[in-house]
Amino acid sequence: MKNRIPFVILFIYFLNLVPVQSQSCPELDSIPELKGSVCFTAKAPLNYKAGDTSKIELFIRKFPAVQERKGSIWLIPGGPGESGASMYPLIDQFSKLFPNLDIFIPDHRGTGYSSKLCPQEEAVDSPDGMALVNDEWGSCFNYMYTNLDYVKSFTITNAAKDLSLLINTYSGSGERYIYGVSYGTQLVLRLLQLETVAFDAVLLDSLVPHQEDVAYDLSHRSLVTNDVGLSLLQDLDQRNSNEESLKTQLKAILERAKTDTAFGAQLPKQDLTILLGMMLDLPTVRNTIPEIIKGLQDDNFDPLQQATQQITSFYTDYGAAYPSATNSIPLTQVITASENNLRPEMTKAEVALESEELLFKSPLPNLIAENSMPTYTRDTYFGKTPSQLPPTLVINGTLDPKTHIDGAERHYKLLAEKNPSVSFVRVQNAPHFIALFAPHVFDKVVTEFVNKGAIKNQTVTEQSLLID
Repeated sequence: MKNRIPFVILFIYFLNLVPVQSQSCPELDSIPELKGSVCFTAKAPLNYKAGDTSKIELFIRKFPAVQERKGSIWLIPGGPGESGASMYPLIDQFSKLFPNLDIFIPDHRGTGYSSKLCPQEEAVDSPDGMALVNDEWGSCFNYMYTNLDYVKSFTITNAAKDLSLLINTYSGSGERYIYGVSYGTQLVLRLLQLETVAFDAVLLDSLVPHQEDVAYDLSHRSLVTNDVGLSLLQDLDQRNSNEESLKTQLKAILERAKTDTAFGAQLPKQDLTILLGMMLDLPTVRNTIPEIIKGLQDDNFDPLQQATQQITSFYTDYGAAYPSATNSIPLTQVITASENNLRPEMTKAEVALESEELLFKSPLPNLIAENSMPTYTRDTYFGKTPSQLPPTLVINGTLDPKTHIDGAERHYKLLAEKNPSVSFVRVQNAPHFIALFAPHVFDKVVTEFVNKGAIKNQTVTEQSLLID
């Protein structure tokens, strides 16, 4: 408690300093799930340092409790370039799961309607909305390199301090919970390191590996994706008596694509191994991989084309109704290069060489190699874990091609060393983002956890994710 007193004084100071205002909500009348929400914009410090008076704006959307209010829950999206809009499609689910809680969804600094790294180019009313297009890339780069102090303030720690400020300002009385998914789990854990906010429970969906886990950082994403893809093929082989394994069949197809010009011309322009890696994100598409392999062996490209269309439709349609849903590539690159790439010296050529023999790949290692964005210096919170945690639920899929189950479990064990109130639940065959892709088991497990305060470590099954 003595250690918390300076933080309390500091945040009382900030509450007096930072005006908070209600505003009309964007898309309130045009998007059904946003009806009834209330929006706020808060002025927050650019840097949480004494004497620094620079400010940024943070956008928050609140969905009032649908039954008698008993507290609040904060939904922290992934990214780091994702805005709160990535959580809007799940509002109905969370409102039913937590009917007595106000639901708050913030836009991280650098995303959505909060202040951006490139304020003009990433504005909602710029030529292609918040996405960067054409010569906006050049002017965005120029702005970033002529405003380095500004850019270097968009750190994970400052984003965590933003959350602390917002949660202490808006939550009100009663119970208090927080949910984070993917990068959101990293941000929530950074927030908990600050020890400035009290929660009744923490929910971590698709926990990212520990920052210093060299086997599972973002530069290894293709290796993670390939491992999950091979595990899937092995599971499928065990359920089907094929004379030749799916792995052998797929490897032959990829070799043929390199040497058979006519065959290769019928394939999508996108690298087939990257398409296969993307299929692992979507269970309905993932389960058609045997059919795709069989089709390609017979020069039938229809199953592959259908799968490609499904992938395109999913990523195009998810969040498409929200103008603020566009990922901020500049923010993603800055944070990734500064904190989440443990092999920043790798070249694109080295990435290509390392992944040459993989059957499933991610585009991410190539995208983050040879970074040209500004970076900031890692602070004292990097690679650390919170010294104390409230009751915490970690829930991960066993076939997650982004957050490998082994990396998540290793991180969980580090958290549990000091905190016996941490529970770990595996969801059999689930990909990334359990709340979205395994909603029934997510709701069941979370309900049990919240009611009991802790549950035993276990593996659960979502019927829709069974592999035939």
